Amino acid sequence: MRGVLITNGFFWSTKFDELADMLVRSANERGVELSKMENTGCLVDTGLMTFPGFRGWPDFVILWDKDVMLAEFFEHQGIPVFNSSKAIALCDDKRKTHLALMANGLPMPRTIFAPMTYDNIGFTDHVFLNRVSDRLGFPFIVKEAFGSFGEQVHLVKNKTQLYELFGLNTKGKKTGESKLSCNQIIFQEFIKSSKGKDVRLQVVGADVVGAMLRTSEKDFRANASIGGECRAYEPSDDEVWLAKQAAHAVGADFAGVDLLFGDEGMLVCEVNSNAHFKNLLQATGINTADEIINHIIRCCYRRV
Repeated sequence: MRGVLITNGFFWSTKFDELADMLVRSANERGVELSKMENTGCLVDTGLMTFPGFRGWPDFVILWDKDVMLAEFFEHQGIPVFNSSKAIALCDDKRKTHLALMANGLPMPRTIFAPMTYDNIGFTDHVFLNRVSDRLGFPFIVKEAFGSFGEQVHLVKNKTQLYELFGLNTKGKKTGESKLSCNQIIFQEFIKSSKGKDVRLQVVGADVVGAMLRTSEKDFRANASIGGECRAYEPSDDEVWLAKQAAHAVGADFAGVDLLFGDEGMLVCEVNSNAHFKNLLQATGINTADEIINHIIRCCYRRV
């Protein structure tokens, strides 16, 4: 069995490279030839039905990236892609994630989307901010729909802080540059009972293979990338069920599902299609790369 692991040719970090190497090692240990390739080396070309830099066709592709168009290109040629283009797209855009969770009746913080505007126009009418404030009440969360590692996530405690994010005063007059890097924004209920703590459950196939509790004494966010501490966690049956349902809602073969501690039970915060799993390995000793490769092998053999 031969596969290709696709990474992004325009972005490199030690974290991403370590995870890619872990997947390659896990594949090789199981007799699977897994080649690394950047998306810049396999352009979507509708007139060229070959796999650049690869002899013949791979049995599968792991898209360790968010290049949805490239994933869809492979799928149109009959190549199994993990995760699928649909799953990556649903997880990449937090608005789509929450719509998928809503469609499946899964509990989550109350979430409101900013109205669509054009990049060259921006938010010229800010009346909707007052409507959001009235519905959610302060404090609440402001998130960019695209973002990772807890970045682009803000806790606003009053109207002044909310308007400052948009570079405005409370009368809607421009006072400076917006602190938001895009116009795709969601506003979300702040779950006070989960301040500085959440649970990450790693789902692979139909199983939760590991879980960790993330906590922070200094920030309302618990992400390890911004100083949160991680330790092994034994999830309840209800938490396992909720994580599996969340991954199923977006169609992910594998995903890191983040749960918040709500007053009346756990809530789904995010579903991450390419969740970093090194912290989980350090906290629990569970190598998610092994679980992912085992799952892919099973899926590919079922296709034969």
